[in-house]
Amino acid sequence: MPRKGENIRKRKDGRWEARYEKCRDQNGHIKYGYLYGHTYDSVKKKKLAVICQTVPVPVTGNKYLFCDLYRDWLISIRSTVKISTYACYETLAAAHLIPEFGNMSVKYISSASIYKFSEKMKTEGLSPRTIKNILILFHSILRYGEKNGYVNLAQLEFRYPKVSEHSFSLLSQKDIEKLISALSAETTEFSIGILLCIYTGIRVGELSGIRWSDIDFNKKILHIRRTISRVKNIDHTDGKENMSKTILMIGPPKSSSSIRDIPIPDFLLKKLKLLVCEPDAYLLTGSSLKCMEPRNIQRRFRRLLEQYDIPGINIHSLRHAFATRCTEMGFDSKTLSEILGHSSVKITMDIYVHSSMEQKQKYIDKLYY
Repeated sequence: MPRKGENIRKRKDGRWEARYEKCRDQNGHIKYGYLYGHTYDSVKKKKLAVICQTVPVPVTGNKYLFCDLYRDWLISIRSTVKISTYACYETLAAAHLIPEFGNMSVKYISSASIYKFSEKMKTEGLSPRTIKNILILFHSILRYGEKNGYVNLAQLEFRYPKVSEHSFSLLSQKDIEKLISALSAETTEFSIGILLCIYTGIRVGELSGIRWSDIDFNKKILHIRRTISRVKNIDHTDGKENMSKTILMIGPPKSSSSIRDIPIPDFLLKKLKLLVCEPDAYLLTGSSLKCMEPRNIQRRFRRLLEQYDIPGINIHSLRHAFATRCTEMGFDSKTLSEILGHSSVKITMDIYVHSSMEQKQKYIDKLYY
């Protein structure tokens, strides 16, 4: 039975067989190669090694379709991006790019067809940010085609929609204090987890992935080493590309900068010591086999806000609130950026730090004596 998204199956003779796209003929039809092994892991490693060395075979004339270019581009990036990022690319392409350009010869993609596609997405109600992300992905695929001599990007024009920055909904200082007071009165894994978000600014996927071994009680440090997320699973069985159910992904944090160590407040360390569990167990579940998924954390957080009559916000807002509060208290930008796990200070200051009306009032008042 094939494992979805991998084209790997166990044969009747007991061996494992992996199928991969070897090349294409002059008509663009796929020719498959096959690899064999005694275990699933061994044949998967063989397939990955072959895929990473595969170079697309040039196709002449008008037979090279966008779907061919897209598949070759996927092969080229497979070993360079995170699995969750790869799945995101596949989801966007399968839902938007392939239906529109899949059967079109790369040679005939024009500025007019790109503009028409952009306008079509607007009429479908997609947000400017989503449209921009899809066009950026489209541009990346075509740029790969240009490097291989299939398309001339200089002849194509991409018009990215303007993405307006809306004001971010933050909890007021009063509501933050109310939430902290309510959570501090409890001694549960979930209450401590939310307090960690408030006092360290960690992402919800990072909270989901914390194991007890990530907490150093002697050095008072929290090690961020993994994140958990749900991504679309793409089934490539029989050479087709069909979006199926989501799968749970456990992997390294968002970027290399997100692998970091964060100091833990003393009062939280005392609470954590009351619940300390096996090193391999997840903080929120106490089990080494099962984590609390980010979407379940989101649901419980919303119910928590309703329970204490606090305006509903996304749990990610706690990260923004943490960054804003740290800036108000005088944290230098570099320190804050490293705590949040950003690759640059600019991301921290432009996206995560917000100025409240109360803070603006304080600064204005200082102008007068």
